[in-house]
Amino acid sequence: TLLTNLLAFKRAYDSNRPLTEALPEIVAQYPDRYRNVRLRDLGDELFEYLRRDRPGDLLNAAFKDVPDADMTPREAYERLVAGEVESVPVDELAGRTAANAVMPYPPGIPMLMSGENFGSADSPQIGYLRGMQNREHQFPGFAGVIEGAELKEGTYHVLCVKT
Repeated sequence: TLLTNLLAFKRAYDSNRPLTEALPEIVAQYPDRYRNVRLRDLGDELFEYLRRDRPGDLLNAAFKDVPDADMTPREAYERLVAGEVESVPVDELAGRTAANAVMPYPPGIPMLMSGENFGSADSPQIGYLRGMQNREHQFPGFAGVIEGAELKEGTYHVLCVKT
């Protein structure tokens, strides 16, 4: 079944079928963006995005940097349970303490643990979230999964300990 579906996708890609036929669910969700787009053309756009914006490099940078811990994960959890947290948009995360882990999939490894500080506005963790937010703006419906971050009206938010 998998092989059959992969071959069907390859035929659709090779013939540059309209997304209305190849991915109708995406077109239904985002008609303004994808109504007149074809599958191979979208693939070309996505590959150009990967070459230009290098999201893998953003993720690698986020994992190289070890954030400072403001409190233990247990203390952050206690603040979460007590309701002493707030949803903070990506552009306001500088200097804030995460109330929960922030874990991109793949690879499913936390880039920031509960109780750790996001650091400065140009920290690699904030840079990664901004990069994924930009990807969602360019390619709505193709967002990756970032456990611990929520996309609200096109902006990533993370639960942070109230200051």
